[in-house]
Amino acid sequence: MSTEIDATAQFQALVADPRHRRDDSTAMVEQYYALVGDVYRESWGPSQHMACYGPGQSREEATEAHEKDLADRAGITADSYVLDLCSGVGGPACTIAAHTGARVTGVDLVADRVREAQDNARKRGLEGRVSFRVADATALPFDDSVFTAAYSFEALCHVPDKHRAHREVARVLRSGGVWTGYDWMRAAGPQADEVAETICRTHGLAALATLDELRQGLAAAGFTDIHVSDGRDLGDWAPNWDLLEKLTAELPPRDQLPPVLRMMTDGARAACAGARSGDFFIGYWHARRTQEEP
Repeated sequence: MSTEIDATAQFQALVADPRHRRDDSTAMVEQYYALVGDVYRESWGPSQHMACYGPGQSREEATEAHEKDLADRAGITADSYVLDLCSGVGGPACTIAAHTGARVTGVDLVADRVREAQDNARKRGLEGRVSFRVADATALPFDDSVFTAAYSFEALCHVPDKHRAHREVARVLRSGGVWTGYDWMRAAGPQADEVAETICRTHGLAALATLDELRQGLAAAGFTDIHVSDGRDLGDWAPNWDLLEKLTAELPPRDQLPPVLRMMTDGARAACAGARSGDFFIGYWHARRTQEEP
């Protein structure tokens, strides 16, 4: 227990200052997933993101449908070579590869999560179409114009320089390639800023962007046909918050929880409260790399 207390305290000291979250983001993300990885694995499985729900869907059904829907919106097919940016433990990459027949390459900052993603791909028999490697979203280890499409599920919030990440994606996409995904975002205004700060401190996030900031980053990177929106325009996200509220309500009192669960519970409650008030939401984007003249 003392080791867990020390590790949690070290992480919380790091994330308390927004400047540290920006300047020491690699250490922050590595420490965060070292602390919460086991809980995420047990609670969420290989797809560790929220989902847009259809009527009567379970979480597993909604998650799979959500991932397939993104692939379909992006026009990913068996001929596609796709980048999964900040790919986590590989659930979306495996689902999209199995659904479309595409080849998917995932990159993630945390080596342990990359190894787990590789294991998940092997278990699903997808080694030939899905691969993963350790890499920084702002310095991708690929040549220019390699991929036909790219996506990310709720992970750019960990990246301090989101504009640079957009530029890197534009660099490695072929002419006309689609860049799409979902991310944790904040509304504009002082109250939303306060909510976002609490969420960032408890989830190891660099910062939350607004929809305007997302649009600006995509445009500055040279993308066209830009669409950004609140994910609620696409369907129902409330079951995510219902589930989190149910899970946190079933836990022992806060002062009886281990340090990591205490931090995660604080984070879950902040996210739920922000989502209910509209100060926090899951945003969606879809854009296309500038089409080069023939």
